[in-house]
Amino acid sequence: MRRALIAPFSLVLAALAAAPASSSSSGKGTAAAAFLRLTPGARASALGGAYGAVEGDSLATHYNPAGLGLLDRVEAAGGHEARFEGLSYDYAVLSAPVLAWTDKTRRVSDYGTAAVSVYSLSASGIERRGLVETDAAAGTFGAADRAYALSYGVAVPGAKLALGAAAKLVESSLDSARATALTADLGALWRFGDWTAAGGVRNAFGRLRLGSYADSLPFVAYGAASWRRGQWLAVAEADLPRQDAMILSCGSEYRVRAAPGLSAAARAGWRSERRDAGGLGGVSFGFGASWRGLDGDFSWMPGGRLGDVMQYSMKAGF
Repeated sequence: MRRALIAPFSLVLAALAAAPASSSSSGKGTAAAAFLRLTPGARASALGGAYGAVEGDSLATHYNPAGLGLLDRVEAAGGHEARFEGLSYDYAVLSAPVLAWTDKTRRVSDYGTAAVSVYSLSASGIERRGLVETDAAAGTFGAADRAYALSYGVAVPGAKLALGAAAKLVESSLDSARATALTADLGALWRFGDWTAAGGVRNAFGRLRLGSYADSLPFVAYGAASWRRGQWLAVAEADLPRQDAMILSCGSEYRVRAAPGLSAAARAGWRSERRDAGGLGGVSFGFGASWRGLDGDFSWMPGGRLGDVMQYSMKAGF
C-alpha cells in the first residue's frame, strides 16, 4: 500500500522539478528531494535560474552561499510559487552581516554574512487508493518536502574572492512515512571588473529513504558568470547533475530609475531543464520594482501541458 502511495507522488515531484525532456535525458538515474532543484526567488526564476554568480543577495543562500559575503545589509525575503494540481512552493530567508549590530568602525560584512532559510513544497487532499488504479478512494492524505539551511559567506581580505558554505537538513513526508537527510553546499565567487565568475556544488552528499525507496539527494556541480554594466545585467550558468544531463541557463535584466529611490526592472531567461511539449522552449519572463529597500518581483514560466508557473516574492533590506 505504501509503495502505491509513494510512487505516484515521486512522479509528480519529478515532473514539477521540470526534468530534462526525453530528447536530452542521459538516463543516469533518479534523485530524492527533487524540489531542491526548483528556483526560489521570482527574480532568479525569471533569469532562468542562472543565479550562481549574482552576489549581494540573500538568495545566495540557495544558489551560491559565497555571494552572502558581499551582502552589506540585513535582508528578509520570502516568496510563493503556484504550481499545477494545487502544489505550493514557498521559501523564507533572513540574512545578516556578522557586524550588523556591533562594530560600526568596520564594514558590516568584514567578518562575513550569515543566513537562515527554509524551503517547502507541499500538497494536500491527495486521494488514497489501493494497488489497482480503479480502486475507490479511501480518504485523502498530504505530502511535503522541506529544507532548512544555515549559510555563511565571507569575502577574502585583499582579494576579489568570496567563499561560502551551507548546511542543510532535508525532510520529506508522505502520509505517515517520514525521512530526513543532511547535506551541504559549497561555493566560490570571483569579481573582476564588470564580470563575476562562480563555481561550487549543491547537495554534496546525503541519501533520503522514504518507505522502501532510498535515493541520493540531487548533487549538482555548477559554473556561472555574470556581467553588469550600467542598467544591464546578463547571467549564464551550466549545471552538471549527477543523475541527469547538463542543464544550461541564461538571462538578462534591464533596470530603469523611475524616480528618486524608485526603480523598475524587466527580465527574461531560458533554462534547458524547463523544455516541455506545448510550452515556449524553456523561456521565462518577469518584472520587479524597488522602492527604498523594498523589492517586489514576479516571474512567469509557460509550462505547456503542465500548466504555467507563476512566482511572487518580496524582499526588504535594512
